[in-house]
Amino acid sequence: MPSQAPDNEKFLTGEETKLWRISRGLNQAEVAQWLGITPQAVSKQERRGVSKIVALALAALDRGLPPFRPSQEDYDATENKGKGE
Repeated sequence: MPSQAPDNEKFLTGEETKLWRISRGLNQAEVAQWLGITPQAVSKQERRGVSKIVALALAALDRGLPPFRPSQEDYDATENKGKGE
């Protein structure tokens, strides 16, 4: 069985993260708004690198997917699963 990387291991370096943003014509504020973080946090990620989870979110942005926001249907489905349905 393959070993799993620790959650805090960087999936993309800071340089790779910045290259991704610039090559797509985005500024830090635009990326921050999509990710739901501050532009300062984006700047920090561009210095320190990002985890696999953030890299996956950037890939979703690449594909034009909107950020996930739970709908009432999502909450209802969760409640129904808890009741044995």
